[in-house]
Amino acid sequence: MKIKIFALLSILIMPVCSYGADIASIEREGMIMRVELNTLGANADPSEREAILKKIAERCKGTEEGESAYWDLADLYLEGFPEEMRKEAQETLELCLKTYPNSRRASMVKCKLAELYDAGTPRRAELIKQLQNDGTLPNILRSSFK
Repeated sequence: MKIKIFALLSILIMPVCSYGADIASIEREGMIMRVELNTLGANADPSEREAILKKIAERCKGTEEGESAYWDLADLYLEGFPEEMRKEAQETLELCLKTYPNSRRASMVKCKLAELYDAGTPRRAELIKQLQNDGTLPNILRSSFK
């Protein structure tokens, strides 16, 4: 009887352990790519940096590295290219929200998006409404969106 229970528990737990190992492996891969990115340096060709960040975002979905890559990619579009790539930054942050809707970083992403959209656009109004009702933001920040 004990052997059957142990076997059953092993079958139930094994996929969880495997999933954890897979996530750890993916996270390590992301860190290795991040080292590659850092080796390039801030003055490297923005297109090379963009390629690595996109690879991290795609290959490391569901990890901190993957989520972080979206944020860094949006920053690169805004500050790393000779001309600001505002639309690409918006699209990247929207994809981040779609991929990580319940992230601890979601409010920060929404704030950045609200800043990037032009006044009077429906999406900006929607984001501001969400931010005004966001209990995770400090009151002073929420009130700044009124």
